Amino acid sequence: MILGKHFTVEPSGLLTFAAGVLAPEPDVRRLADALPVLYADVPPSDRPLYYMYRGVCLENDRELYQQHDIRYDITVVLPGTIGKEYIKTVGHFHPLKPHSSETYPEYYEVLDGEAIYLFQKNNRSGDVEEVMAIEAKKGDKVFIPPAYGHVTINPGNKPLVMANLIESHFSSLYGPFQEKRGAAYYYLEGEDSKGDFVRNPRYQNSAALKLVAAPSLTQPVTAVKNKSLYEAFIAEPEAFKILK
Repeated sequence: MILGKHFTVEPSGLLTFAAGVLAPEPDVRRLADALPVLYADVPPSDRPLYYMYRGVCLENDRELYQQHDIRYDITVVLPGTIGKEYIKTVGHFHPLKPHSSETYPEYYEVLDGEAIYLFQKNNRSGDVEEVMAIEAKKGDKVFIPPAYGHVTINPGNKPLVMANLIESHFSSLYGPFQEKRGAAYYYLEGEDSKGDFVRNPRYQNSAALKLVAAPSLTQPVTAVKNKSLYEAFIAEPEAFKILK
């Protein structure tokens, strides 16, 4: 799925799709939806923060995605801040796979803009055990391994457009982040307009934040090294059975 060919980004952040692309109306996350995970207390409003287009594909590829129970989504996270905090997704964890002790993984790709993917692993009591910030730019792919919750932050001054491949049936778990009012760290605008990570005091454990550049990550599917997620799935759908 190519930005500028299969879809364009409007000034509002909404997407316009070309003929031959199947795409639903977006789910909209607004400021009122994000209140349980924000750094600061702010009044609720209908201000949109990001748009999620679930199940995007070319008409000719729909059957292939359905056969493999894989979904391709596109999300647009708007630029800006809420108070001092950069706009982010509300964040979630994934449930366990059926008859397994492993949670579902997920694959992301930055199509435009820049992202910080905050990975977090919790212990059984719900406190943080490990947390990483993955800095990603256009073309970078980021694999969300089992057992990690994740939040996506837009630290840039333009819309962050990202795609993901995910198993098409499970429901995400939002409670763990909401119970602690967000992830273990917030990303705030500093006095010099550069971002700073600030620890969330609601976590009892003090896990050090690891900063990682996306290109240094190991890719569990080798096909994504020279193809987009969309192209890699169409070429080798069996390679993505790790998502199921």
